Amino acid sequence: MLTKKGFLVVGLVLLVFSFAGLGVSASDYDDYKPDEDSELAGFSSLQAINPEVIGWLTLYDTPVDYPLLQSEDNHKYLSLDALGNSNSVGSIFLDYRSSSDFSDFNTIIYGHHVAGGQVFGSLKYFVDEDYFAKHRYGSIYYGGRERGLEILAILEADAYDETIYQPAVKTTEERQAYYQYLLSKAKHKRDVAVSASSKLVLLSTCYVDVTNGRHLLVAKITDKVTQGVATSAGTEKSGFLLGLDDLYDRLTLVPVWMLFVLACVLLVLALMMIGVILYLRARLKTILTFSRKNNKEAI
Repeated sequence: MLTKKGFLVVGLVLLVFSFAGLGVSASDYDDYKPDEDSELAGFSSLQAINPEVIGWLTLYDTPVDYPLLQSEDNHKYLSLDALGNSNSVGSIFLDYRSSSDFSDFNTIIYGHHVAGGQVFGSLKYFVDEDYFAKHRYGSIYYGGRERGLEILAILEADAYDETIYQPAVKTTEERQAYYQYLLSKAKHKRDVAVSASSKLVLLSTCYVDVTNGRHLLVAKITDKVTQGVATSAGTEKSGFLLGLDDLYDRLTLVPVWMLFVLACVLLVLALMMIGVILYLRARLKTILTFSRKNNKEAI
């Protein structure tokens, strides 16, 4: 039976992992996703609830299938969902300096790296070469129309790289230089025709293995929509490896102080177990010694 201390430890562990798992999945927005059958009724109702909803982003065969938002700064939707409710994983949102009609050459879109692939948590899988090769398309809805997305590169960069994080590059020369700079930072890339008149989107999220590291998935907006579906799986990794990745991601979301407390509790428990083992060993040794002594006296 668990003692009071045991219940305290179990409660603390559950609290840690419950905190790490807080969030909103793409399926929570299913009723609001724009589609021809519903005549956009669901999407319109979402915009009525929150006028800062400007579109929808989907990456096929990944969990990315979310509303797009934009506010007057880059902080508001770090901790609010698309309905305006407080949420630890936030929303997917455009840089406040980007044009909401995607008329810029480059549009930057942010989202948290969240355990289990929520929000932009699945972008890290594009670093795997096979995964990148098998995931090429997506779609983006804005201005009352759906467009296609063709993924052309996955980047590993620094959060303070001012060259990358400058939206709306203006001149033809600047756009060419910007695109070449993106390719220079690419972990993987594919040959996609890009000109100064193209429209690019950069999906940015934390790269948890490196301080200030960022993963950026670069895609070109196209008139043609290649059909596909979003999925909660989004990776060909084995269940065991995916589980380890998910556990690691969840731990990165837990506050440092909480991990420290948990580590201290586990250390105390370990020392208590060692103490119990040593005590039982000493008792067993005493019993055996007493038993041998009695046997000798009996003889």
